[in-house]
Amino acid sequence: MESKKTTKSLILLSIIAIIFNLTRLEIWGTSNLLYLTWNLFLAWIPYLISLYFIRKDTRVDYFIPIFIVWLLFFPNAPYLVTDVLHIVSSSPALLWYDSLLLFFFGWIGLFLGMLSLFRVHQYLKGHLNHLLSEISVFIICVISSFGVYLGRFERWNSWDILVHPIQLIRHFFYISINFTHGGVPLMFVIVFTVFMYSVYKTMYAFWDVKQIE
Repeated sequence: MESKKTTKSLILLSIIAIIFNLTRLEIWGTSNLLYLTWNLFLAWIPYLISLYFIRKDTRVDYFIPIFIVWLLFFPNAPYLVTDVLHIVSSSPALLWYDSLLLFFFGWIGLFLGMLSLFRVHQYLKGHLNHLLSEISVFIICVISSFGVYLGRFERWNSWDILVHPIQLIRHFFYISINFTHGGVPLMFVIVFTVFMYSVYKTMYAFWDVKQIE
């Protein structure tokens, strides 16, 4: 499975998911899940960054700024999984359709995220020893889980670091200071980190490095 073939498959899946979403609007006239299309677009950003700008032979001074941008957008991919929370607002008649739709978008987002993380991991393995590269991947999962929390529960976006940097930094420090006392932030980050890292390692076990690159 070459990278072009993988990308084409993901594009096809994304188109199918969007068609299903638009079909929901056309048949039942409800538009409350159209935001999934925007969230899917955001999930593509870290994948495209890793696909076109991160290579094993990329210079470190070039990789660092790209990695920072990638890390800012990376939480948008696994974030799609948390959209399943909106199933509680679905009408009983649409419950089956919405369940499949949310799962479909979440699965695509998760796959986009894990593939982009895989490419970053391959770069780190080429510049660090095995243990440090594994620790780095785990730290990325922790940071991303916190990013997903900020987006899901605190309603911050990736681009807010540019649009509202002061407010975001203040809010970040406020949450960090009260992190262990808030209950939900700590538990969410722990559970979601374990979830994301476990999914990544499971997928990693089945991927062939030469086929993905």
